[in-house]
Amino acid sequence: MPSTSASPAASSPSATASETSTPSPTNSWNPTQARAIKVVEDYFAAGERLFADPSRYSKADARATLEPLTGNDMLEGNLVLFQKLRAEGKRYEGAARLAWISASNVFGSGTGESVNVTVCRDPQGQALVDKAGKVLSEVPVAIREFEVRDQTGWRVVGEKEGFGAPCPS
Repeated sequence: MPSTSASPAASSPSATASETSTPSPTNSWNPTQARAIKVVEDYFAAGERLFADPSRYSKADARATLEPLTGNDMLEGNLVLFQKLRAEGKRYEGAARLAWISASNVFGSGTGESVNVTVCRDPQGQALVDKAGKVLSEVPVAIREFEVRDQTGWRVVGEKEGFGAPCPS
């Protein structure tokens, strides 16, 4: 997904994300870490689907898809990006995948607990294209860190992105 903090750049999208393997939480994660990882995986898949063809979805569809997975700032940032892509007839072509996932220890307790989930986003040739399918930019490999917090339900509330460095194996 493109990145989103208060500005949009959710996960670079693709309709075929389900065809690629995405690591799942392992038995080594505690239940809280596993929930946080699942939210990030679902957020990634939602962005891939929505941004692969924004013309297929309304803003209400995008909101309904992302709202259960994101805090307010992340939701609004993703909706701004979604509307911009939709208005300009742009989309992401290709299927990205999460090559690996790691989770921090749990911070806080009860409602307000948070986990930082770090992923390697492998674009596998994914690109931003215009209405005619002309490649505007290729999506780089990115290490992303998501802050996932329990706010009466686990949600992605922050995202940081680092480009350039290859993802460690």
